[in-house]
Amino acid sequence: MIALIFCGDLKYCPYIHRYTELLEKAKKDYRIYFWNRSGISLNLSEKYIFYNYSSELNNGKVRKFFDFVRFRTWLIGQLEKNHYEKIIVLSTLTGVILGNYLYKRRGDYIFDIRDYSYEHILPFYNIEKKIIENSAFTTISSAGFKSFLPEHEFVIAHNLNRNEIDLDKKFTKAEKTINFVWNGMLRYFEFQRQYLDALKNDSRFNIIYHGDGPELEKYKSYCAQSGFINVHFTGSYDNSDKERLLLGAHILNNCYGYTHGNNNKVKYAVSNRFYDGIINHIPQLVEMDGFKPKWANSSGVGVSFPPNRDFANKLYDYYQSIDADRFNQSCERELKRIIDEDDIFVEKIKKFIE
Repeated sequence: MIALIFCGDLKYCPYIHRYTELLEKAKKDYRIYFWNRSGISLNLSEKYIFYNYSSELNNGKVRKFFDFVRFRTWLIGQLEKNHYEKIIVLSTLTGVILGNYLYKRRGDYIFDIRDYSYEHILPFYNIEKKIIENSAFTTISSAGFKSFLPEHEFVIAHNLNRNEIDLDKKFTKAEKTINFVWNGMLRYFEFQRQYLDALKNDSRFNIIYHGDGPELEKYKSYCAQSGFINVHFTGSYDNSDKERLLLGAHILNNCYGYTHGNNNKVKYAVSNRFYDGIINHIPQLVEMDGFKPKWANSSGVGVSFPPNRDFANKLYDYYQSIDADRFNQSCERELKRIIDEDDIFVEKIKKFIE
């Protein structure tokens, strides 16, 4: 039997389905261990086993430390009691919490890294390094992570849903107003405000935000007080509606905030929206610094401009200059490369579980 483990609420681990789908197809028995940190009522199948202890994300460091110690004690007890043949470790923090328990199981686990974590802390980095070295293989969701991780031969696990791929999608240029579209959780208001101001009431652009989130009201209040007439908020949506919403997008707003200081999660990561752009053949605007803009600019699937006084003209001119055939070829080339790398990821998982 195989154990999948995650040190938090499963809503923060959507990529777990990549593993469970393959386990189901291979008819392998498995159990999912996670921490119900939010303390919500759960009604799950017997495959889901959770540590039911509420722990607020904004708790102090000391309280958080002891909460994680309790979770670790519970988790190791569960793993040792049930004698799992193999383990799939989801997230860096999950792996570091287990630490020496994993060292002793050399080659019996997959280590899945999805974000920059606490690699700037040397003891944390050293534990992570040893976990990587002893894993059957370690997978990362962005090649940009190689900038802060130990040197190793990593497997790339792209954050995309293969079921969303439609090879018939093509770029079609807008004939009139350009829809500049954000889809997903609304965050990074202080950063996004610069783009809002740069496009304020410019008749060439509609600014559309699909989704909700902790900063939605901040966005709405600012736009109302500032007299915006070309900004539209559509609210929350189900993922099944995403394709329909993106049909009306001409440029994706894929700017995720500042990348200096402590915001290394943005600097090295690749957002789900980046794949939305490639899959749906929609050009995208990305932030100025980091791995994502390097990929977007070098591949021809996107562009980055600073939100300065001439931003609106630059964005308009960029869009009008797009050669449809060349842009479609760029998207198709990148999508093929992504699929080829994803095939390697899938085959590695299959060999591990079989």
